[in-house]
Amino acid sequence: MTVFSYAFRVDASTEIGHGHLMRCLTIADMLSKKSLNSCFVSRELSESLHSKVTSMGHELFILPTPINESFDWEKDSALTKEIVDSLNIKWLIVDHYSIDYLWEQKLKSKNKKLMVIDDLANRAHDCDVLLDQNLGRTNLDYVNLVPEKSNILTGLDYCLIRDEFINMRSASLQYRENTDLKNILISMGGSDPKNITTKILQRLNNCTISIDAKISILLGGASPHISSVKEQLSKMPWETKIYVDVQHMAELLATQDLVIGAVGTSAWERCCLGIPSISVVLAENQKPGAIALHQSKGSIVIDQEFSDGHNFESAIAFFANARNLIAASKVSADLVDGYGAKRVIEHIQK
Repeated sequence: MTVFSYAFRVDASTEIGHGHLMRCLTIADMLSKKSLNSCFVSRELSESLHSKVTSMGHELFILPTPINESFDWEKDSALTKEIVDSLNIKWLIVDHYSIDYLWEQKLKSKNKKLMVIDDLANRAHDCDVLLDQNLGRTNLDYVNLVPEKSNILTGLDYCLIRDEFINMRSASLQYRENTDLKNILISMGGSDPKNITTKILQRLNNCTISIDAKISILLGGASPHISSVKEQLSKMPWETKIYVDVQHMAELLATQDLVIGAVGTSAWERCCLGIPSISVVLAENQKPGAIALHQSKGSIVIDQEFSDGHNFESAIAFFANARNLIAASKVSADLVDGYGAKRVIEHIQK
């Protein structure tokens, strides 16, 4: 029987998004390289996400509650406890907006430590380690939300970047030393439930971009709007390509001059590769990180509340200047060095 040292409680779906799962997989993958086994406890996952977890060598325990059912913390904590107690794990890592100290108190024990990954700073936690990897966050944001003995890790020094991005960093930075705006990638997350991708493609038609440019789209196989995106692509004046469920994300990104993408985990992956970006706020919880990212000048964030008068068309025009592309690339690369997951694991192994 496999002995698991770590268990992750995380959900992912079209509505929730895939970011929570991806950052947990980043930690689990690094632990596996230290011969430490991890398992995942989740409500039902799409076929592609289920396959992603298991193909990376992690066991998956599916809870018998539908993903679209309202979250019952007492029921969920009891079901999760039954699984993790049977595995005799040493660490439970939780990444879930619906979980707080009430759920966590049911799972903590003398023999099991608990780590929480959060980026809202809006509820109390009972944990040994609290991680908020977002730009602009400080320990003060959580001092009154966790026990006094909790180890609080905040900021991009602890940003959870997968190995594939770290391995491509050098080549990507070298590519950006002399570039102009020819390759543009649109990536609104794996599911893009609001079909922001199609809206951006429509807005691109109002922009001045070289006719030699190439427009690429990145979507997950579970996205409900793939057909709509393909229809809009057929109307574009530039060479276009759509990528679905890409296995080599970093390799694809490293060849792009500009990414138009969501604010979230993917924004920090772009920074690791030094890729300038136009970032779009898709949810209220993304705003603190978005403001900090915009102010850093590593990305132009499109939001009417703080975008300094920038709209989508003016942001494209800004990055059409090669000098601006190169300057934003250097700022982005300085924000994220790629070793955040290593630092997090060093802390929890202490």
